[in-house]
Formats: sequence, C-alpha cells, structure tokens
Amino acid sequence: MKKTIFQKAASVFFLLILPLSFPYEKEMAEASEPRPNILFIITDDQERREFNFLEEGRTENGQPRNLSPHMDRLAQEGVVFPNQYVTSPVCTPSRFSVLTGTYASRSVSFRRTVDRGEQVNITWNCHIDSTTPNLARTLQQTGYYTGAVGKNHVIEAKGVSRNDGPAEDADPNDPKVAQYYAEKQQKLVNAFKQCGFDFAANLYQGNLPGHTCKALEFHNMDWITSAAIEFLDSWSTKNKPFFLYMATTLNHGPGPRYRKYTGDPLATPAGLLNRPLSVQPDRKTIPERIAEAGLSSEPTACDVLWLDDGIGAILQKLKTMGALDNTIVFLFDDHGVESGKGSLYEGGIRSVSLVWSPTRFKGGRYSKVNISNIDFTPTIMDLCHVPESQRHQVDGKSFASVLNGNDKEIHDHLFFEIGATRAVLKDGWKYLAFRLPPTVSTNPPKPYTHLADRPGGRGSEGPAKDFYPNYYDTDQLYDIKSDPLERNNRIADPSQKSRVKLLKALLEQNLADVPGPFAEFTGEETTK
Repeated sequence: MKKTIFQKAASVFFLLILPLSFPYEKEMAEASEPRPNILFIITDDQERREFNFLEEGRTENGQPRNLSPHMDRLAQEGVVFPNQYVTSPVCTPSRFSVLTGTYASRSVSFRRTVDRGEQVNITWNCHIDSTTPNLARTLQQTGYYTGAVGKNHVIEAKGVSRNDGPAEDADPNDPKVAQYYAEKQQKLVNAFKQCGFDFAANLYQGNLPGHTCKALEFHNMDWITSAAIEFLDSWSTKNKPFFLYMATTLNHGPGPRYRKYTGDPLATPAGLLNRPLSVQPDRKTIPERIAEAGLSSEPTACDVLWLDDGIGAILQKLKTMGALDNTIVFLFDDHGVESGKGSLYEGGIRSVSLVWSPTRFKGGRYSKVNISNIDFTPTIMDLCHVPESQRHQVDGKSFASVLNGNDKEIHDHLFFEIGATRAVLKDGWKYLAFRLPPTVSTNPPKPYTHLADRPGGRGSEGPAKDFYPNYYDTDQLYDIKSDPLERNNRIADPSQKSRVKLLKALLEQNLADVPGPFAEFTGEETTK
C-alpha cells in the first residue's frame, strides 16, 4: 500500500526525534575537517538591477548601479549562479522550498485539498509546521546551533492573525498596544522553536502591511541585524557549529519607494524601541555615501546600501569572533520580480544566488549550472557532513560538487509549480501548462490569472499578464535561449511536435510524484 506524503513526513519526523546513535557519532568523529558554520541570507523581492555582479546591475558603460561593497566582495570571491531558479515564484512557497528542500505542493497545508482529490493551488498558502521535516531541525538534530531572524512568511504561527489586534491608528506607546505586539512576537518565536530553531528573534510575520498599526509599519534592517548579532553572541557560548537563517524584508514594499531607510528607526513589529540601534552604519549617512559614489540618480541605491551595511556588520562580527574562515555564506533573492512574479515565466522563476567561503572551495567563478531553491537543503546537508541516515527526504539535489569546481549539470530538467500552472525546463526549452481547476469558473467577468485565487488576480500579477503576450494560452512552448522574454509561443510549430511530446511526458512524470491531480496530467503520489 502506498504511503501518502503526509504519512511519509510523519515517519521521517519520528526518526528525526530519536536520540543520536553511535553510528552518527562515529561518522562525525571521522570527519576530516571541522563542520562549517552556515549563514543563509535570503533577501526579498530584489530587482536584478540591485546586484552589481549581474549584467542588469551595471550601466551601459559597465559602471555599478549600487554601492554594495560587501555583496560585491561575496560575489568576487565566491561562486555566482546566474542560472538560479525557484520552483514557485512568490515568497511563501519559495521559503518553504529553501527550508525543506521539497516542492511547495508537499506542504501539510494542502492535506485537505489532496484528500478531496482536488488540484493543489499554490500561492501564499503553504506553511511549515512542527511536523514538517526541514533543514533547521535536521541540522539541530545532528549537532548544529540553529537560528532565524527577520521575515517569516512560511513558519505557521497559530494565534497570530493579520486581522486581529489594535486598530490602524493605534498608539504603540499605549501599554496595552505595546503588550499585544510583544506577545505576538513571542508567539512567532515559539513557532520557530517548535520547528527546529534553537534561537529566533526580531521576526516579521509577513509583508509589512496589515500586521501592525501604521505607526509601526516600517522596515528596520538595523533591527534584523541586531538579532543576527545577538544570535552570534549566544552561539559563542556553544560548542557547536551554527546555522543562521537571516531573512531581510528588503527590498519588498511598502515604501516610501526607494527610500525605505528613512522609516522610523524605533518602529518594529514587536513594538517601539527605546532608542535607535547602532549595530551598522548610521542610516542618516546613506544618501551622503551614495552621493559621494556618484549614484544619486540610481533609484534603488540607498536601500541596497542599507541592506549591504547589515550584511557587512555580520561579516565583521564573524571576523572579530574568529569564525569567518569557517563560515559558508549563501546569498539568495527569493524569486524574480521584473514582469514575472507569480508566474512560471523567466521573470518569475529566475532568481539570483551566490555561495562564498574563504577556505572551503575556490571562488571568483560564475557557474552556468542550472540550480533550484530546492537544492539548497541537500547542498547544505552535504557541506555540513550530515550522515545519510540522519537526513530528511528532499526533492532537490546537492550542488556541492559544483562549488568544488565541477560544472556538470546536476538536473536533467527543472520542474515548476504555482497557482494553476505547471512547467518544465529542459535544454533551454520550456513547456508551460495553464489549467484552471474545475472549482474555478472558466468565464468570469475578469479572467483568472496564473495564481487563480481570485478573478482578475492581485497587483503582483499585473506586470506578468500585461507583459507576456501568450499569458492566457493553455499550452505554451518557448525557446529560452533565442527568446528569453518568451514572446513567441511555439506550441503549434510542427517542427517542435516531438519536443512538445517529450516535455509533456516530463511534466506528467513530475506531477505523478507530487500530491494532487493536475487537469489531464497524472497527479497521483508515488513512492520515491
């Protein structure tokens, strides 16, 4: 009898909580080098122009658009992946895949949908709960001190509702209002700890709007950085390597557009601070430094520098502690945003990442290997010498060999899922299927978008549906190499008949291995 994904997840979770065994201790003793620390930095909705190491981050004259010396250093000395993809191009499922190494459709959030035999519609509706096998718990169970700071948007926190709490115009100086946000923050911390994090602090439940009263609705990079430093101070008393998941809110909305650094420095989702923090360069100096660099005309430069200052503060802290040489840094933007967020076009699924280490592998390289965000977890488990017997099941593949200099592809093809679309990418060709579930009207006053969760879609889908000319076609085929903007749908091209057949077969193969049906394609869960 086949196990459901939820039964298998429960079985894996049970195994993870067993006491560490003698074979595990033996394997660790045989490791030839100390296990590395892992700093995983995930940024939010950054545009490609915000990265100097990408073509878009340079002017026509080759000059950088940003003042970001620390990110520049990581790129110059690390391994950059210009072909970084995400399986699901909005923030919640992307984070799910990063922390679990699995497709978002495997989330326990879809249990009832799958049990009813209905099509899984992935949007911001998938979460990690205390039963979900994930990277933090696996590393925790195998000897790591684990921490998380910054934006959540994936860990399920019960009793924390976006619509509850004080009114929009509430005064955070009011003791009752202050107590509410302090208690809400503690609930978030507890939720993270139940999922395998030893340490959690300074957390945003999700995107800023709606989670606090207006007086607290500001980005605060300094606050996130201070929690990361607090984590490192706490770690210094442990005789363990660390894993820190540092999730920034930059450069996601709300505004003020391109001037998020000008927000109230006392405002946090946990309430008002007593005084401004001084853990990174004073944000008041940001426009001065941008002007000195001759970048005042670059709209995103100030907020990029604010983000970079935070990253620099953590790197300096690690250097001061003597821990930098044994730390591997991952920098990853959660998904594409330019004309593609919420869609499986390149503008949504193609992202940015790099990996840096001063001692573990040779840097200064750009690798053209296609990797996915489901690959981070198995890669980190490899780098951290996690024994096979202690690993949880993943969909991704390790790219540790690529970091060590082997540029051989690790995937035959890539699979993507979001809303009412599924896609596969192989050898530079993409097949995309758009199938509204039977529960959705096929002829509403406003057409459903690819996310298919409301007629007409959300604001996030506006750029995609207006930019891609074949957006509403049920079947789409693109030659990404010659048509990177996906303007020419070649699904009816007679010369591509065999390719369409192959890609449809690959899509069906992938759909047979994830929960839930998908239109005429197979969707029955199979045993790996």
